[in-house]
Amino acid sequence: MKKRYLRIGDLKRNAFIVAAATCMGLTSCGDSSNNTTGTSEEVKVPDGIITELTEEAPDQWKITDERTTAPGGSMAILKYNDGRVDTLQGLALENQMKDLAANQQTYQQGGFGLGSVLWWSGMGYMAGRMMSPRPAYYANPGVMNNTAAWRQNVQTYRQQSTAPRSGRSGYFRGRSSGGGFGG
Repeated sequence: MKKRYLRIGDLKRNAFIVAAATCMGLTSCGDSSNNTTGTSEEVKVPDGIITELTEEAPDQWKITDERTTAPGGSMAILKYNDGRVDTLQGLALENQMKDLAANQQTYQQGGFGLGSVLWWSGMGYMAGRMMSPRPAYYANPGVMNNTAAWRQNVQTYRQQSTAPRSGRSGYFRGRSSGGGFGG
């Protein structure tokens, strides 16, 4: 059996490695404590969100209210068809959202089960869903529009928290020109 070795110049493999490193946020190979611009901005954590879901039929949910709350105060209020009210917050909510994020392919398919509706709510956006909310999961368009500014703040937070802290960062931050390997 012949063992296949990858060539150093394998374009597909090298492109994959570069893309993977970029996606993982590899921005520097050196000491990043040297801040050349002197700016040290702290990124403001976005507000939390309270999502209220109402069961309209057995395992058929709609988002009936969303409002912002203090950072770290997020919760999901579940109003069942039989009159019961349950609240997911803290560790229970965190575990539910981790499960949803891990199985997001399932919840992107659709359906109005609790997992799908929670994934498409503001709570799902906060947990990492990148797409816009789906109006079909909201009881009315006004509920979805109430949190448009909040979603923009979360998006800004994501961009700022992953952006380099100075204008000159990354592998080539010490160079003033493209020639040579000094620097």
